[in-house]
Amino acid sequence: MPYSGNKLHPTQKPVAALLPLVEAFCPVGGLVMDPFAGSGSSLVAAQHVGRDWLGMELDPDHAATATRRLAWHGTGRAAA
Repeated sequence: MPYSGNKLHPTQKPVAALLPLVEAFCPVGGLVMDPFAGSGSSLVAAQHVGRDWLGMELDPDHAATATRRLAWHGTGRAAA
């Protein structure tokens, strides 16, 4: 399989692709829940559009990646 360009997770999604989905399917005041958070793209998208979020990731390395991304995007919260 050719390299996909993903740098943080094998199935990483672009935040830009998730932004309209979060806005369309999560109402203002709603919660984005991602039980397979991976690198945290959906959580970053939720953060960008002002939605609350809850992310879970079993792989400790990927959870750490998601936590670093969220910190870089201005939240002090961690993906668990």
